[in-house]
Amino acid sequence: MAMASETSERVLLVGRTEMDAPPLPGSPEAVCQACWTALNARLSLSPVVVEQIDRCEGPEERAPLCLRKLKLICPFNAETAAAPSGFGHTIYAVVRRIADIIFALIGLTILLLTLPILAPLILIQSPGPLFFAQKRVGVNGSTYTMHKLRTMHHKQPDGAALWATDERERARIFPVGRFLRKTHIDELPQFWNVLTGEMSLIGPRPEQVPIVDELAKTIPGYHKRHVVRPGITGLRQVQYGYVGTEVGSWLSTGYDLYYITHQGPLLDTYICLQTVPRVLSDNDQPDAKK
Repeated sequence: MAMASETSERVLLVGRTEMDAPPLPGSPEAVCQACWTALNARLSLSPVVVEQIDRCEGPEERAPLCLRKLKLICPFNAETAAAPSGFGHTIYAVVRRIADIIFALIGLTILLLTLPILAPLILIQSPGPLFFAQKRVGVNGSTYTMHKLRTMHHKQPDGAALWATDERERARIFPVGRFLRKTHIDELPQFWNVLTGEMSLIGPRPEQVPIVDELAKTIPGYHKRHVVRPGITGLRQVQYGYVGTEVGSWLSTGYDLYYITHQGPLLDTYICLQTVPRVLSDNDQPDAKK
């Protein structure tokens, strides 16, 4: 990882500086400790797990425990992450694609049934396009256009790429849009991306191109998250939630690396089952707020 600068106004991403969130420290040991502090503050971990990880003296001791207990591969160990192969994985990929198509058709049907109600509500509160389209990075680094129901007023003319958790972004959300985001109804159009094969039901969350370019410079193995299709839901979403800081992006990469290495029917089932309570809960707050 490129070590953090000591300057007080280092730009983390467009429109986001150290004034918004502390930078990662400059050594592997300190980075590891910062990530563990964020995990311990965010997750409801058993006292036994906390004690075990607290006793670790550095990244080498902590990484195996994070792998077994937290479903996370440290990006410092990104070289150990690799997608499965072989005949069994080929069968899994075929079955998974069939499941993606089935869920996509169900999701798009729900969208079509609710659109006559949602469309007037959106357009009355915020005149403009009904759908929001944005370039995201997909499998093998290719770009595609991701679709959502629009939940925000029009963006500023400069069009700078900001975190979804940035206050300037959140301030543009109109009331109906806030409801759509809370219930995740705004994500129903993404099932079109699933149907066309640009996304999957489960996988790493796709990011904007400028954000990917920035994070790839600082997080080891970040490019590996693009060896699979991005997903509507994923391991990071159900284990950690939204991210809005450099530490959060580091942890998000760790969850993505774990998923890529351990992808299969059991892990996919776990993620699907955990997604339901996550969607229904009101605790999915960005790590920037913790």
